[in-house]
Amino acid sequence: MPHTLIEYAKTVPDIKQRAIVELFPEASDILGVIPFKSAPGGRYGYFREAALPSNMGFRGLNETPSEGHGLINDLTEQCFPLAGNVDVDRVKILRYGNDRRAMEEAMSIKKKAKVWSDTLITGDNATEPRQFTGLKQRLRAVGSGTTSVDGSNYDSRLIANSTASGGAAMSLAMLDLAISLTDKPNAILMPKTLRDRFPAAVRDASVGGIYTNDTEDMGRRVSRYQGIPIYVGYEVTAFGAFLPFNEVAYGGGSAVTASVYVLSLGEMGVCGLETAPMQVTDMGLLNNGIHYRTNIEYDTGLCIENPYSAIRLSSIANAAIVK
Repeated sequence: MPHTLIEYAKTVPDIKQRAIVELFPEASDILGVIPFKSAPGGRYGYFREAALPSNMGFRGLNETPSEGHGLINDLTEQCFPLAGNVDVDRVKILRYGNDRRAMEEAMSIKKKAKVWSDTLITGDNATEPRQFTGLKQRLRAVGSGTTSVDGSNYDSRLIANSTASGGAAMSLAMLDLAISLTDKPNAILMPKTLRDRFPAAVRDASVGGIYTNDTEDMGRRVSRYQGIPIYVGYEVTAFGAFLPFNEVAYGGGSAVTASVYVLSLGEMGVCGLETAPMQVTDMGLLNNGIHYRTNIEYDTGLCIENPYSAIRLSSIANAAIVK
């Protein structure tokens, strides 16, 4: 059964390994909620409906039903090792104690969490064969012209918030459309800047919106739009922005827009893959007699089994939200 990293950490008996696994969802909120399922041998195969059979219909008495079949695509996803060694000079431990080693390990975990989260969005296996392909490359427009990005074609997994050059302020009507075109949506990924604009939009009587901000079981505050949790990757950290305003809008112009992703996280929706649960190995003092090493390895990937479980709303400018 799929599990989140938070759920997996509860089952880890080794205290150090558990603490390191728990750091991942702390560093990136989306890593705390996306489930991971097993991909034995680093590969996960699945079937996806491509076309329904065309022969089904009413028949007259004594008529023979027509024959036919649908079309099913046989697809495969692959895992890619996300790994690194954390080496700490033994003199640093002698001077500052084991807390110094723990601090450097935590810094490495934060970096790994950033790499995975960024790859979730911008990964492109075609240009970088060491990584999995992320949401931006998977969620594409189908067809041509504006009808390919206005939501009228359900197979198109890209909606343009605006078709103007430089995009436009995020429209709640377009966000509502993206939500309506996602099967069982339970997560929204957006730039932190946009999430932080929601309180002002709610106070504006001409905009409104069903926005809440409450506290979850672990004490972290969670923003919701239409009851769907909003995730922003990183909060105020040295990481920079999880979803920066560096994209060219559908209508062209400078690279000053961003995207919002509406997802259905789950075993049959948007789900992470793993060959095995995250491995954390304390290698101890190396043969060089200088460094204590911790190896952290995660053979991981991404799968979108249901094509309607994710959609991208692009061409959003960094401006106040409109209705």
